Order: sequence, then C-alpha cells, then structure tokens
Amino acid sequence: MKTQEKPNPDRAVLLEIDEKHQDQRLDNFLCSVCKGVPKSHVFRIIRSGEVRINRKRAEAKTKLCIGDVVRVPPIQVVEKQSLESTPSSASFNKVQLLNAAAAIPILFEDEHLLVVNKPSGMAVHGGSGSSFGLIECIRAFRSETHQDLELVHRIDRETSGILIISKKRSALRKLQEQLRARSWKKYYKTLVLGHWPESLRQVDLPLLKTQSNEKEARVFVDPSGDNACTKFKTIQCYRSLYSEFTLIQAQILTGRTHQIRVHTSASKFPIAGDDRYGNFEMNKQLARHGLKRMFLHAARLQLVHPATNESIVIEAPLAAELDSFLQTLQAVNRK
Repeated sequence: MKTQEKPNPDRAVLLEIDEKHQDQRLDNFLCSVCKGVPKSHVFRIIRSGEVRINRKRAEAKTKLCIGDVVRVPPIQVVEKQSLESTPSSASFNKVQLLNAAAAIPILFEDEHLLVVNKPSGMAVHGGSGSSFGLIECIRAFRSETHQDLELVHRIDRETSGILIISKKRSALRKLQEQLRARSWKKYYKTLVLGHWPESLRQVDLPLLKTQSNEKEARVFVDPSGDNACTKFKTIQCYRSLYSEFTLIQAQILTGRTHQIRVHTSASKFPIAGDDRYGNFEMNKQLARHGLKRMFLHAARLQLVHPATNESIVIEAPLAAELDSFLQTLQAVNRK
C-alpha cells in the first residue's frame, strides 16, 4: 500500500493498493488500515460516499485491484494501546476479545488456514449491533504472530460450526476463487419441526434480500430474487410429548443469505429455535425444554487446500447444547 501519509483523524488521505491488498473487499481493507474503528462506522462512511475508489463511489463488497487509489475520509482511529489502557470499557476492550478468542475451538490449522468451530450467538465480525465479532477476537488473540487474518466466508450469528480464516493473502484469493466457482461442498445439520418427507430432496426457490446495510437482512422467496438451491437428506426422525422433529442434512449449492432457513420455512418445516423464520410459539416451548438457540450447524466442508491443491474435509461436532437437546427426544423409525 503506497501513501504519503497514514490514515488521519483530521483530514482525508489517498491510499494506493498494492499486491498485498489485491482482491480484498473495500470494507475489510478499511478495517485493516483504520484499527479500532467499528465495522458499523465503516459501513456508514462507505454508504455516505465519503470513501472513494479512483474518485468514484463504491460498495462495501467492491474488490480492490492493484493501482486503485482509495480515498479514506477523516476517521478517529483507536490504536491498540488504547484498548489495553481501558480494560473496564463497557463494550469493546482487549480483555473481552482475548477471553472470547480463547474459548473458540480450533478444528484445523496450518501456515495458510485457521478453521474454527464458531459458537452460536457470536457474529463473524463487528457491526450489526455487536461491538466486536469472531474475527476481531482472533486478530487480538494473535496480534503478535499473524497480521493478515481475514474471513474467507461468513455464517449467520445464530448458526454454529465451521468458519475458515485465511492467514495469507494468497490463500484468501484462491479460496474466494473457489467460492465464486461454487466448488466447495458445504453441509449443515438442522432440526426442523415435523416429519420431513423423503421425497423432498431438493428445494429450488429464488430468494430476495430486503436490505444490504449493516443491520441483519430479511429474505423472502420471490420470483425476482436470486436463484437458490438446497439439497436435503433425512438423518433421523424424533418425537416428544409436544412435537415431532426431523434431523436433516442440508447441502447448499448456492450461498444466499439465510438460504437454509428460508427454504425449510417455505417448505412448511421451519428450523427449531429460529426466531426469524420459525414457529414463534413453538420456540417458546422449546426454550422451556432446553433449546434456547436455533438448531442450525455448519457440520462438514470439503474444499481444495489453497497451497497443496489437495482435497480436504473438515468436520465440526454438534455444539453441546444441540446434542443435549437431541438426547431429550425419542428417536423413531420412519414408516
């Protein structure tokens, strides 16, 4: 990155993109150069047009190219030292980040990748009502040894399971190329209300997202939306005194926002505990019986390693609270 001066809280600066930041999203780039600035604020200055690429407005998801010139407006930058000097801060301090990062299970790691089992309730990044997210926790925890940690993809705050973080820019570029080519095989486990029919093996319903700002979007089935396809497979049927359930495997062939949640709900089999597209009255009953979150878990991922070009498979065991809830149900054979 070439510039005559560093990001300044008093005046705008121009930053020229080099190979290190090639193909990086604009919002992630700004977060990397403006340490300590909440991502919600980054989104706001992008939407307002204060951030420019080659003198033109751009979206948060815009990918940067070598030679691009990014205008960074005046931003009050919070240095790392200030995090350490304010351990009693109510919402965002280094003690919280380190404690949260230490509790995140690691599924796989080498010099190129870090794969974690994200807990439910943790956003993948700050913003959307969160002072910090998983990536901020990991960066704080490894600030002395790793400088280029980036999210490769995202999963919903309420969803637990596999999340991949790149440790090198070269790995990030190759993995994102795989994502664009839809070569990953992603499998989720989810518990839905009712007995999922064996004949329902694939759902092809277009999805329309209602907003694209930092607040969580709502998604609808709509003919004008983006194509979305999910494959389903029954794992086990269950019953209890108050409902019937089916544990199913969902393989997403397209990566749309809330895709599994909307496809199951639109098929009349909402996900247990889903507070956005689910059965709200049943969710209250489920909470009384121990399920206080959405039962959706990113369980298995197959991809090509960005350095070795070998196929690797990563699996994440069900979160303890999900496994415990299943133990309260009676498994039944499908007739």
